[in-house]
Amino acid sequence: MKKIKLLSIRVVAALSIILLASCESDTTEATNEVTTQISKDVLSKLEKAHFSTQNAFITEFMGEKGIAVEDMFFTYEQIDELSQDAIGPQKQYRTTNLVKKLPRTITVSVDPALGNLGSNALDAMINMYNAENLQLSFTRVAFGLKGKRKANIEVTEFYEMESGGFITLGRAAGFPTRKGDPAKGFGINSRWFELLNPSLAEVTGTMAHEVGHCIGFRHTDYMTRESCGQNVNEGSAGVGAIHISGTPTTSDATSLMQACGPADSFNNNDKIALNVLY
Repeated sequence: MKKIKLLSIRVVAALSIILLASCESDTTEATNEVTTQISKDVLSKLEKAHFSTQNAFITEFMGEKGIAVEDMFFTYEQIDELSQDAIGPQKQYRTTNLVKKLPRTITVSVDPALGNLGSNALDAMINMYNAENLQLSFTRVAFGLKGKRKANIEVTEFYEMESGGFITLGRAAGFPTRKGDPAKGFGINSRWFELLNPSLAEVTGTMAHEVGHCIGFRHTDYMTRESCGQNVNEGSAGVGAIHISGTPTTSDATSLMQACGPADSFNNNDKIALNVLY
C-alpha cells in the first residue's frame, strides 16, 4: 500500500499554502527522466504482472536498487520472478508464501527520521497485532542494528511528492520470501507528514497495512483497486492471490488492506484473515 486521494484534501492544502509548486515540478521532472531509463524488458514484465508502469521509476530502497511501481518496490531479481502470464479477474487476497516457523516473534524497528510520530505509531501498530493473540507476535528493537540483531522488518523514511491526485503513504519491499521470512520492511513517506499532518491513528493504520503486506496479505480490492477510484486488476503479480476462507470474495470497503485507505484499524474480516493464517 498505501495511497490516499488528494482531490478533496488539496483544496484545504492550497488554502493553507501547503502545496509547494516549485518543489513538485522539480520532482516531476526528475521522476520522468528516471522513468525513461527503465528497460523495455523490465517494463514488459511489470505490465504483464498487471502493474501500471505509468509512474514507475528506478530508485534505491532499503539498500537495494530496483523499481518503485504503484505502492510497491521490487528489486530486479524479484521482477524476474514475476508471473509472465496475463491473468483475468480473481477474488482472493493472500500471497502463496507466508511466514513460517510458527509460533514466531518478528522484530521491528523504525527510522528516527520519522520522529516521535513514527516512533509512537510503531508501538501502537505492535499493540494492534499483538492484541489479536496470533502465532506471530511483534516486538521492537533499535533501528540500524547489524547482522542477526537487525530487525526482521525495518520501517524507513522516504520522501516522495504527490502526483495525479494521490500521495503514497507507505511502500512495502515485497511479500514473504520462499524461505518463509517476512519481507524485510517498508517505507513511510515523510512528505505525507509535512503536507497533511496525519494523526497517530492514521500513521499506525498505514504501518499495520504495510506489515500486512510483509506477512503475506494482498489488497482486499486487488481485483479492482476501486478504493482508489480505479478498475484495475492487480492479478497474481507472481506472488499469488489466494482467497482466505471465511472472508468476502468481493471488495471490503472497511478493510485495513484496501489499496487506498481510509481505514486505520482491523475490521472483523481482517481479524478473521489474520486468525486463519496465523
